Amino acid sequence: MQTSLANQHASRLEALTHVSQQVSPLLVELTEGAHVIEPNSTSRQEVQSLYQYWKQHYPEAGAVYWQTRTWTMLVWQPITIALVTTYYAEHVPPISTMKQAVNLDNGVVGQFDFAEHNWQLGDQHQRLAIAAKELKLLIADLARQLSDVCRMSPATQEKLLADTVMEMLLRGLNHMVSVSLLTKEQLHPTFAHELQHWQQALELPLTRFGRLDVSIDGEYFVQRRACCMHYRRADGDYCQGCPQNK
Repeated sequence: MQTSLANQHASRLEALTHVSQQVSPLLVELTEGAHVIEPNSTSRQEVQSLYQYWKQHYPEAGAVYWQTRTWTMLVWQPITIALVTTYYAEHVPPISTMKQAVNLDNGVVGQFDFAEHNWQLGDQHQRLAIAAKELKLLIADLARQLSDVCRMSPATQEKLLADTVMEMLLRGLNHMVSVSLLTKEQLHPTFAHELQHWQQALELPLTRFGRLDVSIDGEYFVQRRACCMHYRRADGDYCQGCPQNK
């Protein structure tokens, strides 16, 4: 039984990583020997090392940048997997048990696996509800681990979380347009409809979310609620949609 479950898990994980790499090449299966951040464990050293990477490489940017970069690195991958499994899979993995690798040579979090193998089947609405519930559990644990390393207000964490949901949802919809699964005209109403479901399922206040805007060349982008603080780096600049760039 355990062997069968493990084989099923391996097969589903392989299929998930195959689809996920269309969103980001970093979304691959966890490799042996990686530095791992995982929930319900003592990953403090790995989170501390992640924070120290950004502190040591960009001292001029200050603590607000180091903590922001650390938090967004911790959450981007599980958010993306929650979206991918909702829209492109039949089963939702146990996201609350997600293990993530951190590359201490470049400060990037990528690669993943799950400590448990109980994937849940459902239609799209059910998958969204399951994924959001699992994601909330993991985010709460990651916030706890971050609090052992640095201080970041829950409001800022939620704004960055909401920004990431919006940006990864937009990236996914842009991909659907590129492969003719969605028309450009359908993108905005589809984005608004799906984002409302995620906002409610994740129980985030509407005030945490930015908005979808259009650039001068007609491309959609997210007008963010929280700044990623990239402009504070010596080599940095304001990002498109930056709330600081008035």
